[in-house]
Amino acid sequence: MPHDLPFLDTIHADFGSTCTSAVDTTAGLLRGRPYGGVALLWRKSAFQNVSVITCANPRISAIRVEMTDCSVLVLSVYMPVDCSENLPEFTDCLGTISAIIEVSDVESVFVLGDFNAHPGERFCDELLSFSHEQKWICADLNLLNSQGAFTFISEAHDSKRWLDHCVVTQAAALCITDIFVKYDVYWSDHYPLVIKCNLNKILHKTEIKTSPRNKICWGDRNQSQITRYHNMCNSKLKCVDFPIEYQYCSGKHCNLYSHRQIIDKMYRKVVNILCEAARASYIPNKGKRKKLLAGWNKHVSEAYRNARLKFRTWVSYGKPTHSDTFNEMVQARKEFKSKLKWCQNNQDQIKMDIMAKHHAKSDFKNFWKSTNTTNQGLETGKNFEPVNA
Repeated sequence: MPHDLPFLDTIHADFGSTCTSAVDTTAGLLRGRPYGGVALLWRKSAFQNVSVITCANPRISAIRVEMTDCSVLVLSVYMPVDCSENLPEFTDCLGTISAIIEVSDVESVFVLGDFNAHPGERFCDELLSFSHEQKWICADLNLLNSQGAFTFISEAHDSKRWLDHCVVTQAAALCITDIFVKYDVYWSDHYPLVIKCNLNKILHKTEIKTSPRNKICWGDRNQSQITRYHNMCNSKLKCVDFPIEYQYCSGKHCNLYSHRQIIDKMYRKVVNILCEAARASYIPNKGKRKKLLAGWNKHVSEAYRNARLKFRTWVSYGKPTHSDTFNEMVQARKEFKSKLKWCQNNQDQIKMDIMAKHHAKSDFKNFWKSTNTTNQGLETGKNFEPVNA
């Protein structure tokens, strides 16, 4: 309950904490058991530099742990119960988790909690599919012996379920040394899923130092930048005095050293004006650009718009689970995910097709621009020979 949240800090003085509750106490009389609370605790002596991340979702709590040479992101989640009407909320939570990880720019990430995703059922299939797309790993399903494993027991239905999971990035998976369910401790209806890690095995993120971007880049200027450059050059160049020595000099037959100095000085003035105008007229892109997906407009955008439209239509009808609008929404989402997956898996071929199209149109500016973009990330130091395009 929201009024219980401050008590978490009083459990033990050696631990820091963050927590949230999804229970709306303003909605009137509450029925049934409170639900939707997540929390994280950490030992202050072990992790002295911890910052809480705002998640804007009551089903997710997150902290960022700063260590000597690296950072670790830890998220606690509590997913909705596995049923068809909760699937959009489940996928929305996964999307929120992905966004938090992307914004944090941390390679080692641990996502733990009650996913309400039993192996072989709908939510678990969705979780594994999303993890595959994001290159995440469901560590407990990979490392824990699946024979008879369970984390939840229902006395009312006399059933055992594997609902709690640990999803990690590839960098975080390297430091996991052991995973097991602690069956000798009973908390409510769940058993603790224990993850043992050796944080010394986390690979430190290497920063590649690059020289500052050259702002004097003529080919990428738009018309407004060219106009601004022209006006600045015009106003500054008018102030450059024409030396009187030029009027009486014998031109190319001049051997006076002082005249050469005057020419050099004037040359430097002109070059400095041109360079300064180029820098001042440069307008950098604001904000962090998302990584572009080649072929999105041609192969994916229409399916994406259709999926968004079907989802909004379904919501406007009150989210019915047995209706044509629900079936159309599900089918549109499947089509979008299918085309997105195809586009992601065929990036190299799509980029090659784009370059071939530019070359066929003799659009060599965009052809070489596409070539440079495609070559980013290739290993350096190898000998490449140019070939005829």
